[in-house]
Amino acid sequence: MEAHRPVVMPEDEVQFRLAQLLLLLDAVAIHDRHGASLERIGYYDFLSANPFLVVPPDDREASLLRLAGFDPQVLAYASSPQRFTSRRERIQHDLALLIAYGCCEVHNHGRELSYAITAEGHALSTCFTATYAASFNTAAGIVVRRLRRLSDKALREQTAQWLRPAGHNGPAAALLGVLGAGPVPSDDSWGR
Repeated sequence: MEAHRPVVMPEDEVQFRLAQLLLLLDAVAIHDRHGASLERIGYYDFLSANPFLVVPPDDREASLLRLAGFDPQVLAYASSPQRFTSRRERIQHDLALLIAYGCCEVHNHGRELSYAITAEGHALSTCFTATYAASFNTAAGIVVRRLRRLSDKALREQTAQWLRPAGHNGPAAALLGVLGAGPVPSDDSWGR
């Protein structure tokens, strides 16, 4: 009799997450050679994997995302806040591994630690040939380009809006507060 194995999601595999993070750091490097903060990378990482939280389905870039294989109807957006929390918890560990492997480096940039891809990391990221790598690369490019000019505060607030389930005023705010992502807006401030 064969034992039942639990379903393993790609995000549960360290190698998958590290490869995805390298692709993201490559997209960040296009816009900022200094890299990005841990907090910002956490937002970029999650939103690049779920780009229709950022890009409206009728937007011009939505067609690029659909061609890359993303579908706004397939994603379980109702569980986005929970998935966001899980992913954010792993980012620091994954970045530490990339640093240990020489694929990422950390700098003190403007009184803030900044993570950037190294030449070795870039060389490795260009070797990924899976269809998902090309798809994620497309999404990361769009997401980073759209969000890079937002201040940290504006990025936190906008992400809270995107993660808020329709008709609810508090779960995303509570999750962001638990993550230490800044002050939690009161329920009455969500619509402003």
